[in-house]
Amino acid sequence: MTIVLERGVSVVTQSFVVATRVMDALETFRSRSTVVRLGTIDNETLGVARWSTLADVWTEPGSRARARWSENPVISVAPADDPELVLATLTPVIVLGADNQAHAYAKAVIDGVRASCAAVLVVDMGRGAAGSDYADIVTSGFDRARGSALLELLTGESSQRPGDAER
Repeated sequence: MTIVLERGVSVVTQSFVVATRVMDALETFRSRSTVVRLGTIDNETLGVARWSTLADVWTEPGSRARARWSENPVISVAPADDPELVLATLTPVIVLGADNQAHAYAKAVIDGVRASCAAVLVVDMGRGAAGSDYADIVTSGFDRARGSALLELLTGESSQRPGDAER
């Protein structure tokens, strides 16, 4: 199920597959959120190292999206880590992974987070199926263009430096 996103979103964002239930809840995740970053999106070739906040890879320095996303605490979970992740947080939680359905540890982490948190948004940056328990949004990749578009969608802010869009 594909949703038509609001006017003004990028062509890349329009290629995302978004579960119907997400659009009404999206504003919840634009406030401060806890980010659970699954190791399935670590990719040195694309510049997405395990230590990366993702904003430094996907947005321009000085952009509002970078400033907004950087406020979120990030928890990285790799396949060798204990998947029994239980978060004691009242903030919304955004889980970022790739091909979530294909990785048992990713499914265990997502199940644990969904069980312990009230507001959870799962992003599959691989080829998942939106609307499943393991993907609310599917981006079909995590290159800079898709990552930037995702952070713009999640923060409601531009990933460009102020003034760059007018050039």
